[in-house]
Amino acid sequence: MKTVLITGASSGIGEAAAQYFLSRGWRVAATARKPETLGTWSHSENVLPLALDVTNSESVRTAVRDVLQRTGSLDALINNAGVGLAGPLEAIPLSDIEQHFQTNFFGAVRMIQEVVPVFRQQNHGTIVNVSSIVGRFGLPFLSPYCAGKFAMEGLSESLYYELRPFNIKIKLVEPGGIKTKFRQVFAQHSAYEPSLSAVNRRMDLAAAADSKLPGPESVAETIFKAAGDSSEKLRYPIKTQGASILSHVLPVGTWRGMIRKSFGIS
Repeated sequence: MKTVLITGASSGIGEAAAQYFLSRGWRVAATARKPETLGTWSHSENVLPLALDVTNSESVRTAVRDVLQRTGSLDALINNAGVGLAGPLEAIPLSDIEQHFQTNFFGAVRMIQEVVPVFRQQNHGTIVNVSSIVGRFGLPFLSPYCAGKFAMEGLSESLYYELRPFNIKIKLVEPGGIKTKFRQVFAQHSAYEPSLSAVNRRMDLAAAADSKLPGPESVAETIFKAAGDSSEKLRYPIKTQGASILSHVLPVGTWRGMIRKSFGIS
């Protein structure tokens, strides 16, 4: 039985991925800051509910050690844990941005540094980093979140080369809009009105239209596919390939005009 460790498994994409891997016969190390918040699915004999704070190095070491002691091996790591942060950059305290990166970027780095020696010694393993379409292009007032995802993309591209000799696969899953409880926390600043309110309204409308969006199950299926894909493929976009291509092939002015129009800003 293969074993996967998933960060941020208490809700959204992480929870959906944990259930999907479980249904496909994997042993799942489902982690959360508070493992008691995991759903009833975590009561399965093939689930290891574990406390894990990705911003704490000792917590990371303990979680990986517990998985290895209880299962004897680890086949895949899913770096999913993340938080949202948005608004005008000058309105966001630097400490908030640093904490954001501690979770969204350095949390993944800690996990990778801990599991790579295991994967290297066993000569196999797959790391799936959950990125976003905004890891490929920026959006207004999402600079902290976009920056974290851009960093994840660059990290993964570089790791492809250095981990390849050890038969360690690195994968990027890039969702677009999906139906989850995940929301951006917006900072406010009057100098950026009315554009800031326009973007807030656009985000609220997107949240209200959640019923029309695909659920996290579609992302979970792609994560599972990526974890089992032995090919050299790096990126797995989910309903976002068109936007990603347009951002690179359209003239810069045209693309930026489309974004401004979409968000109702000047």
